Amino acid sequence: MKTSFDHQPSVFFVLGQTLYIRWNIQQVAVPRIDGSTVTQWVADEAVANVADARSALIEKIIGAQYSVGAEIATINNAQTKPQEYADYQAFRVQTKALADQWLAQRGAS
Repeated sequence: MKTSFDHQPSVFFVLGQTLYIRWNIQQVAVPRIDGSTVTQWVADEAVANVADARSALIEKIIGAQYSVGAEIATINNAQTKPQEYADYQAFRVQTKALADQWLAQRGAS
């Protein structure tokens, strides 16, 4: 899911036992009604538990971007929509890297 911030968010944010995982963090200029702009940050975000295993983290990150049906359709349509499938595979690689990064950070603390 997309989230907005008034400051640059961190990739990982812990609140109690809840872990917020963010990626595609970008600074954007948002127009106001009066014609001026305000700077905000937007990011994709998944919610997990701080103690989740790697597989659960990966599942929750992918689930924030793809419904189960969309994921199955992307896989099944690999031949007819190769760019969509390539994007999905690249996202899977990014997802695994995010999970590994959190697990390394969690293990170091």
